Amino acid sequence: MKEISRREFMAHSARITGAVVGVMTLGAGIPLAQVGEAGEIQFPQSSCGINNTKGPKFLVAYASRCGSTGGVAEAIGQSLCHNGAIVDIRLINGVTDVTSYEAVVVGSAIRSDRWLPETTAFVEKNRHALARIPVAYFLTCLTLSRASKENQGKARSYLNPEITAVPEVKPVDIGLFAGVLDYGKLPFHIRMVMKLKMSSKGVSEGDYRDWEAIRRWAEGLRPKFLARTGLG
Repeated sequence: MKEISRREFMAHSARITGAVVGVMTLGAGIPLAQVGEAGEIQFPQSSCGINNTKGPKFLVAYASRCGSTGGVAEAIGQSLCHNGAIVDIRLINGVTDVTSYEAVVVGSAIRSDRWLPETTAFVEKNRHALARIPVAYFLTCLTLSRASKENQGKARSYLNPEITAVPEVKPVDIGLFAGVLDYGKLPFHIRMVMKLKMSSKGVSEGDYRDWEAIRRWAEGLRPKFLARTGLG
């Protein structure tokens, strides 16, 4: 990515600050609906493979803000179903019990170089149950919109705080996936800041998810899960 000078950085920061202040001033007397609302966002939740009564039961739990991570979770769940499992795909805030599952996939979008806070809270709350079964982690982020070893390493580092905080949960694998930049799904005040930020990084609006890579990763999870449960 393009390196910027200190002067360019200061100018860029000033533009971001100006945009935030301007939106706050504008929004002080005008309802958000008139300023510019985010587009409709859908968060998929489903179950599949329910007719396969002899298959192992897995959970794919995810956190998302704009819905794109939900699409990744759905693809992971469907791939696991096609390989003979019973799978529930759920928003992480709605999961109250993991003890009925033989393996769990936990994923989240990245914000401020971290999983979303509800994902971290979920792992910490269920740490003892998750320590007894195979678990996989995944994330989605725009850092991976450009493929490189450097960006892969940077994205992988986003999970270091979670792995360090809950060391008893040892993921059998970690999936690193690019996300989606869709300004229409962002509230107006965030949209303006993101446009400036992404423009400075040379990231254009678009869907960067690699569905083949997502499915390939998910297909590799089943044997790892079954090996840990003793059913493989």
